[in-house]
Amino acid sequence: MSSGGEYPKRFETVFRLRDGTEVFVRPLKPEDRDKLYQMYSTLSKETNYYRFLKRKRITRWIVEKWIEINYRDKMALVAIVRENHDEKIVADSRFYVDEETGQAEVAIVVHDDWQNRGLGTKLLRYTIEVAKKMGVKELYAYVNPENRRIIHITNKLGFKADWISETIEYKITLPLK
Repeated sequence: MSSGGEYPKRFETVFRLRDGTEVFVRPLKPEDRDKLYQMYSTLSKETNYYRFLKRKRITRWIVEKWIEINYRDKMALVAIVRENHDEKIVADSRFYVDEETGQAEVAIVVHDDWQNRGLGTKLLRYTIEVAKKMGVKELYAYVNPENRRIIHITNKLGFKADWISETIEYKITLPLK
């Protein structure tokens, strides 16, 4: 795996959730592959469907591709908690930048066991902050219209939603500059 750029330690932070739980957030590292696989492979069918806009079988090969980030035009942030003396990834947020346009497609998923605690909103807000610091001009994503949670969160964070009737989904956008 070639991660490209130097690991950006400056993007490490800690969130405190509504229930008081502390969650460590940092850029993804190559050694996270097994923990990332564990998180994605245990998502509910509904969460998997909302994340990928279709049912996607998660394989180690797919996760191997997701680990290939370079901290420049491919960035991923993971939320980590400690459980029984082990670290566990409970959320993943990432964006891929088109260097010609400065636009980046963003995606986020919070494991079912960690939803409804404010983690998704905090992680997406922080992802926006990191994207701004990296010079991204606009974030966008395609969203299933049934995914009320992410529609609510992105609306709250200032994203604009446009209906795409051909694909029966929303394209949400947030200018950063």
